Amino acid sequence: MRVHIITYGCSNNKAESQIMTGLLRKQGNQLVDNIDDADAIVLNTCSVKSTTEQKILHNISTIHKKNPDKRIVVAGCMPEAEYEKVKEIAPFASLLSTHHIDKIEEALRTKTEFMGKAKLTKVTLPKASGEYPNIIPISSGCLSSCSFCSTKIAKGHLVSYPAAKITMEIARAKEEGQKEFWLTCQDCGCYGFDDNTNMAQLIQKITKCVRGQYFLRIGMMNPEHTKIILPELIEAYKNNHVFKFLHIPIQSGSQGILDVMRRGHKVEDFVEIIEKFREEFPDITIWTDIIVGFPGETKEDFAKSLSLLRKIKPDFTNISSYSVRPNTQASKMKQIPTHVKKERTRKVSEIARELSLQNNKRWVGKTGAVIIDEYNEEKGNFVGRNYAYKPVAVKGKFKLGDVIAVEITDAISTCLIGKPL
Repeated sequence: MRVHIITYGCSNNKAESQIMTGLLRKQGNQLVDNIDDADAIVLNTCSVKSTTEQKILHNISTIHKKNPDKRIVVAGCMPEAEYEKVKEIAPFASLLSTHHIDKIEEALRTKTEFMGKAKLTKVTLPKASGEYPNIIPISSGCLSSCSFCSTKIAKGHLVSYPAAKITMEIARAKEEGQKEFWLTCQDCGCYGFDDNTNMAQLIQKITKCVRGQYFLRIGMMNPEHTKIILPELIEAYKNNHVFKFLHIPIQSGSQGILDVMRRGHKVEDFVEIIEKFREEFPDITIWTDIIVGFPGETKEDFAKSLSLLRKIKPDFTNISSYSVRPNTQASKMKQIPTHVKKERTRKVSEIARELSLQNNKRWVGKTGAVIIDEYNEEKGNFVGRNYAYKPVAVKGKFKLGDVIAVEITDAISTCLIGKPL
């Protein structure tokens, strides 16, 4: 069977698409780049934002109307988080919960449903070879109960994958020539808490057992859990294999809003984590997330978010205008008017861009190594990452995985501009 996979959402979804690709190829199927060439279509869905959800639902309907004879599988978070809505829009499709991606072949062959939670260790499954960077799922679910989150409905409670199997997967891929690995899950900060271990110990195990040249990017870590392992985590980050990169979402600078969000941490925890990391790694790249217009957010609450961003000066801020997610606690709260959310989003986006540009300009004139991990076809240049995971745009003839020396000659808000040396 010829199969086309469409992936929405986070790096974890990308990893699951890579796994489904590996499973399908192992079973004799062919993956194709165009829908027109496919016998079957897999949509690996995301339920985090309503705009993404509406786009996915529209695409499912459109694809089916244009290709009524083709098998369609709706996979990812939406079948679990929004079962009734998916069934209504796609009664013709097979449904494949994120916990059952090992059943992708059967879902393609017959109209069926694989739903419900299951403890599937995904890191051990076949996956697409040659994908860059190599995304390694290290757990499923999380320990938080955020009032706005539909991902928890889909993913459920934390199930950490064995460190030995994660290390084995990285060692295997390293032998095949891979040099960049993303450790990904819903919350890397609580990895291992269900198995008497943690993220710092996983990093130490990987870097001790896997030799040679490679780099680890540690995925998003919530402050609630990161603060528990902070000294040990900073020590693990000292290893040269680890990108000096920290993705730690705050969501709001107002403690009152954080409490309603049920985030489980204080604003001060977030600030302390960043300050401690910067004390040890002055050039570390900081990413954070902000939700604008959460139910009950006042002008004063929003002002506190702006003030916090100006204080911590993140390198990148992922900004989301709050949207109602079905079956969450926040969906039942009084909502902020749309025009207010739009204006607040505009303001925080402007500040975030200014801070990104200021941080990037600090790198102009510096030299160092970057690993090439992306080709921008539209702009005709490659993108590499330095030791702090800063994106560096370079012109030249390179291969993914090449490590080259560059000088930073300029900077814009989204990346550094490099000249190969």
